[in-house]
Order: sequence, then structure tokens, then C-alpha cells
Amino acid sequence: MREEELLDSAARVLAGDHSASMVQIAAGIGTSRATLSRRYATREALLKAVAVRAIHVVDACLTPADLPQTADGAAFDAALEQLVRDLMPAAHLYGFTSRDATVLADPEFRAGVDRQDRRALGFIALGQRLGRLRTDMPPYWIWYSLWGLLDAAAEGVRDGHLAPRETGRLVLQSFLGGTRPASGPATIP
Repeated sequence: MREEELLDSAARVLAGDHSASMVQIAAGIGTSRATLSRRYATREALLKAVAVRAIHVVDACLTPADLPQTADGAAFDAALEQLVRDLMPAAHLYGFTSRDATVLADPEFRAGVDRQDRRALGFIALGQRLGRLRTDMPPYWIWYSLWGLLDAAAEGVRDGHLAPRETGRLVLQSFLGGTRPASGPATIP
């Protein structure tokens, strides 16, 4: 199994049970504890590797947010829709990393999150300047709100209450319903 596949599989197990042991993770990805331990001596080492993978995956998902400052409202709206679509699978797999104490204590993970926050906050500030997002809300609130909705969607799918195909639309409509200016459009055309 390639490294990325192994880490994605481990993330899938951990997303369903944050406290899964190495034995449970190994069983969940279809390998033995011994095989998993040859690659990652401890659960902490595996969690850190999953967190590093999460940073790489989310970095790629943020590509639509890298709009030039000269972008117009239509380009922003298209990028926002793509951003939500791209982040959805990452939230399903890696959302747990933002709440895990072992992961949060890792300086490499924190540096990656800080870098991602700066990219996202620049994108949100652009949306605010273009009148596509509310200016009476701090950019961090808007960014955290999006992640909160993505996390809720992932949990709803894991619990069997939401259809995976519906969550992108639900997240985007809920997000826009709370972050669009009152005078702006309620949805992306």
C-alpha cells in the first residue's frame, strides 16, 4: 500500500473513532498491527504522519482561494464554490486533526494550519472587498464557520443522516445564507 493510501485509510478509521488503537486502525485498513508498526512505531507517530498528510491535502484544496486581487465577484463566487467542493472530502477524512491534542501540539502541523489560515483569510478579505461576503463579521469567523459546516456535514454522513452527494450543496447554501451581505445574492448563480 502506498504511503498516501495508508494515511488516508488510517484517517478514515480515525475520523470514525478518534480514540482508535493501533490494533483497531490496522484492522480498519486491512493490515496487521505488526505491519503498521513497522512504518509507524507508535500511535503518536501515525497521528503526526496523518496530520502532515492533512496539511498537504488541504493545501491543494485551497488552490481556488489563490485568486488575484483583481478578481471580480463572479470569479470569487466560482472559486468559493470550488473551494467548498474541494474541502468536503478533506473535512470528511481529516477534520479530526483540528481537535486532537497530539496533532495540535505538533509544530509542523500548527505552522501548516497557520499558513492555510493566511491564504483563506486573504480570500475571505477579497470576498468582503468585492461585496460578496459580509463585512460586519471578522474573516476568522467566516473561515471557522465554513469549517464548522464542513465538519457537521462529515459527521452527518458518518452517522448516516446525510447523503454524501447533498452535503456540498447544504454546506454552501448554509454558509452563504449566513455570510452574504443582505443586499447581495443569497446563492451562487
